[in-house]
Parts: sequence; structure tokens; C-alpha cells
Amino acid sequence: MTKLQDMRKKRGLRQAELARRLQVSRQCVCIAEKKGIRNADAAERYAQVLQCRPADLMEFSRARTRAVR
Repeated sequence: MTKLQDMRKKRGLRQAELARRLQVSRQCVCIAEKKGIRNADAAERYAQVLQCRPADLMEFSRARTRAVR
């Protein structure tokens, strides 16, 4: 479960209602939930509607590191 999906469910919203408030399609919300939010502008828009911080919604991938020999 992505942070976006978790926050949406905590707020008691369905995908369709979140999409309506953002003025986007439900499919757009569905894709964002599957892939996670990595864009600060998108995080800001979703955060305004969900009444949280953008950082609460962003998915940060961990960089892979190799051992240096």
C-alpha cells in the first residue's frame, strides 16, 4: 500500500471522491496509488485535499549502494 492510498483511506475517501476534489479522473488517482507519488507538485495538490504535508505522501526510493573494496 502506498502512502497516498493509506492517507486516503485514513481520511475515509473513495478514489472517486478524491478524484472529484482534485478535478482529475479516478484512473489518475488509481495510477498514483499504484506507483506512489514522487513528484513534489503532485504531492502538494494531493496534500491540500487530504489535509496533510506533501512529504507524508511522497514515496522515496532507497538508493542502492555497493560495498567499496
